[in-house]
Amino acid sequence: MHMHPIIQSLLLSLASLPAVLSAQQLRLQHIRSLSIPSDDGQQGVATDGKYLYVQNTQQLFQYNLNGKLLHASSRLTLHHGGIAWVAGKLYCAVSGCDPTGSPVQRVHVYDPTTFQLLQQHDVSRHFSICAGGIAYRRNHFYVAASFFDNDHMDTIVQFTAHFNHVKTYQVPIRSPFGIQGLEYLPDSDQFQIHSHGKDFYRINARFDQASLVRGKAAFDLQDLTRLDNQTLLINHRDAAKLVFVRVLTDGR
Repeated sequence: MHMHPIIQSLLLSLASLPAVLSAQQLRLQHIRSLSIPSDDGQQGVATDGKYLYVQNTQQLFQYNLNGKLLHASSRLTLHHGGIAWVAGKLYCAVSGCDPTGSPVQRVHVYDPTTFQLLQQHDVSRHFSICAGGIAYRRNHFYVAASFFDNDHMDTIVQFTAHFNHVKTYQVPIRSPFGIQGLEYLPDSDQFQIHSHGKDFYRINARFDQASLVRGKAAFDLQDLTRLDNQTLLINHRDAAKLVFVRVLTDGR
């Protein structure tokens, strides 16, 4: 029996659709939140398990787990986006972040106690507008691209510990303004990806399209960090809060 070419083409197209188009499978369970005043828009969040590090567009802050401000950096130059705490240092995605294109794209490395700039890594060959979320997995860094539109396919760039390029991945979604938050979850060997909207995603560490699943929050998301095996901390930028959550699957 021969299948009509139009029907065959339609079936092939449906088979190629990303898994993200399946029913939502993830949701956030609110645990508690902290009010974190910011005069310039919360961007990144990271933790070492003892302290919280929050980054607005041009300043870094250190808080305790109860939200008490302990230290603030001086005013920084360039746009500071996502941050990650790794082995006693803060790694920050930094760029000119101009909608027409930015030649300056870096990862800055700061001392988390003094916010002294320790190192700069040039990643400008791999980003055009803004270096966004940043995460760490098995001695490699992963930096995501952010934009000023919703038209670009999401991009995540893998680097060695010294920021030599390894591989560039195209993730089969178009997040509002690109990827704003990225975190590695070692228990499941997945990454969690946050858009600038309410949708979020999980995908395996190979960024296989078939592994992509979606969830939805009650508020517009930003960066995130992993506090422990069950708890994530999310930057709720519009409310100037840090929100402690658990991610649940449907039916739990």
